[in-house]
Amino acid sequence: MAAGRKDRTLYLIGIDATPLWILEKLKDEKGMEPFRKLIRLRQLADLESTMPPMSGCSWPSIYTGLTPGEHGAPDFFVMKRDYVKDLVYYDSRHVPPFWKELADSGHRCLVITPCMDILIPDYGNIDMITGFPLKARASNERLKALMHSCGFNGEPELERRMNEGKLTEIEASKEYVKSVRKRIRIAKSLIESGNYDFVFVCFTETDRLQHFTLNKSDWKEYLLPVYREIAGFVGYVEKRVEMENALMLLVSDHGAQPIRLKFLLNAWLIRNGYASLKESVLSGINSTVSRPAPATYEIRERVLKSGLRKIYDRMPHRAKRLTAGIVGNFFSKASSGRYTRLHLFDFDMKKTRAFAEVSNDPVATIWINDKRFAEGTAGDAGRERLKAEISRKLCGLRSAEGDRLIIGTENAGEYYKGTKKFIPADLFVEAKKNYTIDIFNFSTSTYFMKPEKAKSGDHTRHGIIGYYSAGLKLDITGSSVLDIAPTILDYFGRSGAGKGSRLARRRID
Repeated sequence: MAAGRKDRTLYLIGIDATPLWILEKLKDEKGMEPFRKLIRLRQLADLESTMPPMSGCSWPSIYTGLTPGEHGAPDFFVMKRDYVKDLVYYDSRHVPPFWKELADSGHRCLVITPCMDILIPDYGNIDMITGFPLKARASNERLKALMHSCGFNGEPELERRMNEGKLTEIEASKEYVKSVRKRIRIAKSLIESGNYDFVFVCFTETDRLQHFTLNKSDWKEYLLPVYREIAGFVGYVEKRVEMENALMLLVSDHGAQPIRLKFLLNAWLIRNGYASLKESVLSGINSTVSRPAPATYEIRERVLKSGLRKIYDRMPHRAKRLTAGIVGNFFSKASSGRYTRLHLFDFDMKKTRAFAEVSNDPVATIWINDKRFAEGTAGDAGRERLKAEISRKLCGLRSAEGDRLIIGTENAGEYYKGTKKFIPADLFVEAKKNYTIDIFNFSTSTYFMKPEKAKSGDHTRHGIIGYYSAGLKLDITGSSVLDIAPTILDYFGRSGAGKGSRLARRRID
């Protein structure tokens, strides 16, 4: 395809954390006609996410066709040898997204707020506004001026204010609608003046709002206004596809669901002898004396939930390790309430064989504390046996309804395929529908806890894939996030990325 030919434009629309069931529930509402059309045409289906199903790893897999072990971002954090977590972002300089190959081959690309791609490209043919989770930046002065004229600074960060009760969910919904409208205004202006071959516009507001609203009976009241705005843009693109004989792809990195209860995984590991807490924590937990929570515990939780946490997360690793060590030495205490919130510095790693960390999601990650870590206690010989034992016991647990709580475990080491980019987890643990897994809270009396505001909704392993075209048909059933990049490259006559273009091979012209 020659660069700039408008009859072959590909439009990619990303909608974070959107499952098929939400669109099915909303499709008959006013303004949702573009989604209703895709459902009626059977051009919308489930899309399998990464493990765990998190934006930090799933969007980069969409962009590259690679697994998290290959592109290097397994979540928002990676575990280090000293039990300190480092913030990690997808690095598009070292593992380029598919639009770099398109640009290198002469195709003009427009990329607006791609979730998890936070770097301005240093190659031509790409107009770009960077995406969540950092502040949006423009690749050139023209885009910067357009952002300013539209009043767009990136997706608003409202979660903390909602958590603190300073912003209601309906107020947040209105703010997110404004954000989506500004981005659509920018996209339309550039599409109509830019003569692009590839256009990608991504929306993450859906995920943020769903975390706070999905277990409410009136969840539609909050979500419908945001989805209606996005539906309007989908309809706009559908019309351009018809005029240009083009193709639109619609993707979501993972799905979403209402959460009824949280399963406390580290509490289970501790109470079953796989992990141990420091004496300073245990003495508070085991005390029979009624008392107020220690001031040190209250101080640390207040600090860790404040804006200072973001500063800590972005510290150099050595400074972070020093800070974690100081906090661990002086602030490892227990709450006097039913639940104590735990952090890795509360664990006695010399007595811990396995611990859960990083993924706080319906799919959790467990590490075997072996020689990869500074105080590893588990030897190589017993590693596989320990994984099998933990898996067997977890799969025997019952939910509050009396059925199977953990619907499956998976060998994470095999999934990450021996990566050297980070210390990989050893087990994935997946909870049943409407449950999420909590790695922070501990209780001596229960393994369950009601979700806090920000966990009213949580992820699922399936997002969506949809398409619209005047003359092209795709077999989208059974697709995964790894299929998107090679399919798009195949559309433009490129060699493909990742492990092959399964969707592209199944294309029906």
